[in-house]
Amino acid sequence: MKSKKIIDIAYSLSFLLFLGAVLLFAFIREPETYSYYENRNLAVMPGMTAHGMLDGGDFSAVETYLSDHAPGRNTALKARTWIDLRLLRRPVVNDTVVMREENLLLPYNAPDYEAKTLNGEVVEREAEEIAARLARHAEAVNSYGGYFCYIAVPCQYVCHADAYPSWLNNRSDFTELTSRALFSRLDGAGVPYIDMRAACEKNGTLRENSSAVDNHYSIYGAFEVYEALMEKLDEETDLGLPTPEKDDFVFRMIENPYLGSRTRKLCGLWESEEHLWRADPVSPVPLVRSIKGEVVSDTVYALPYNDWQEVLYTAYMGGDLSEARVDTDREALPDILIYGDSFTNALECVLWYSFDTMYTYDFRHYTARTLDEIIEEVQPDVVVCVRDYQQLLLETGNGQ
Repeated sequence: MKSKKIIDIAYSLSFLLFLGAVLLFAFIREPETYSYYENRNLAVMPGMTAHGMLDGGDFSAVETYLSDHAPGRNTALKARTWIDLRLLRRPVVNDTVVMREENLLLPYNAPDYEAKTLNGEVVEREAEEIAARLARHAEAVNSYGGYFCYIAVPCQYVCHADAYPSWLNNRSDFTELTSRALFSRLDGAGVPYIDMRAACEKNGTLRENSSAVDNHYSIYGAFEVYEALMEKLDEETDLGLPTPEKDDFVFRMIENPYLGSRTRKLCGLWESEEHLWRADPVSPVPLVRSIKGEVVSDTVYALPYNDWQEVLYTAYMGGDLSEARVDTDREALPDILIYGDSFTNALECVLWYSFDTMYTYDFRHYTARTLDEIIEEVQPDVVVCVRDYQQLLLETGNGQ
């Protein structure tokens, strides 16, 4: 009995020493705030409070902090990913569906996800709310003679729904239910919109425009959205803007190795030959790109000064910026305001060409003003909202 007590005490002291060493290491070294491969912010050390300690919340937060800042964490993450990917050859690794024969990485959708979201009454209510909001924005733009258009673009799991194994969820039911609910209400409210899934299916470009290792479309997919919008503007406005043609642009591969969002989840251990591409006007047009009012560049691309450093999708427009602007000093052309999430980035890299000034907002990060306030102040000739199919009914990030 005495020996067992000594062992328990020794074990407890060893654990406390280990915990103290981890804490000491965490406080001595420069604290990391972001996980590159996981693409998320790391936990911060919580402020201890009496209430938090009593209900256990602070201790849980400390545990999360220690897990996020444990020594060698990135090495352990890469080692575990390598084992799952190469040794065990799991079909799903780090929430990524690994399609080895197709050389394709897709998002994993939990099997119970649709059970939580495919509630007809909830979908109908959310579609009604989003449609009413978009109708209000359209009315505000129409009030001064502008034009509002909503663009729904297919995300990766929509483009490759048929590629999923039968035993995995491809969210096709969710795709059909939410899009049908929203588009029917936009039709009823008279809000102009473009369904790029239908357009790409008609053109046979749904899969080829999608990245194999990232959630977004390629620059060619973005250009197809650009063409569709300009055609709609030509049909429904008197702006007199010519519809762009691919011959008006030079498409060039960006030589740097590309780390797509899915490849990133696999800690860069997936080998892919995919590259990002850029599109530049055949006849160059000088531009000035500003972020929050400060001039940062004369190009819409944010690339390293070498061709060996890996690039992310953030090469387009510098990533998810809360507020940006592109000026071309061509006053004869109209102005455009585009808002949405990361799916606007590649589109913006070609869209600016047809306008004098392009205003861009990401309301996931921009909170200074509402969209209605910006519209009232700027009164752009065209306002465009771009949302991907996964976010059609998402309330946040839509200008409120």
